[in-house]
Amino acid sequence: MKTRIFLLSMSILAALVLPSSCTKGIVDTDETVLINAENTDLKSATIPATCILTGTIADVPITGCTITGTVTETEAAGLLFMREEEKMARDIYAYMYEKYKLPVFGNITKSENAHMSAVLRLINGFLITDNSNNNPGEFTNTQIAELYNQLIEMGNVSAIEALKVGVLIEQTDIADLQRVLLPVENASVKTVYTNISKGSEAHLKAYTWNLKVRGVVYP
Repeated sequence: MKTRIFLLSMSILAALVLPSSCTKGIVDTDETVLINAENTDLKSATIPATCILTGTIADVPITGCTITGTVTETEAAGLLFMREEEKMARDIYAYMYEKYKLPVFGNITKSENAHMSAVLRLINGFLITDNSNNNPGEFTNTQIAELYNQLIEMGNVSAIEALKVGVLIEQTDIADLQRVLLPVENASVKTVYTNISKGSEAHLKAYTWNLKVRGVVYP
């Protein structure tokens, strides 16, 4: 399943080619994400400053960040892809939280929402047309939509399987971010991707620990 998700996301990214342009803007956040690993030291993770839209994330202090330079078509395509991938994670975690009421899903849902806004800030800042929407479970990219449905089906089996879905999503997200970072030259884009990757690493630890305390070593 992990390999299937990784290959699918890689094929999506490779297929995306969109035009881009540039502008400048200043607004940012120092995102503190509560992860609640339930009675462990992994209670929170602090992600360094990332660019997000002012006022869209509750209880997130605003600091400083500058969106500068231009982006290539590949970088623009990567931003659009990452926005929908982060949205997929947010939508799935929100669904699993409503189903199982595990705090880890609720807290990481908030983090993924912040990640979406960070990427959207760059998309707007570089005058790229955002082709996504905010409706849960709806995606412009049909392959991401299919992947969403597959992971929802897997997570519906049990809370354990839902936590495994969290692991798979975060592993894939980290792999995708590492891949798209390689050709990125724009400093603002690279900063946001690096910070989101740090958040994903914290999320992965939280899901892995939640499985461990339930007697499951995964993967």
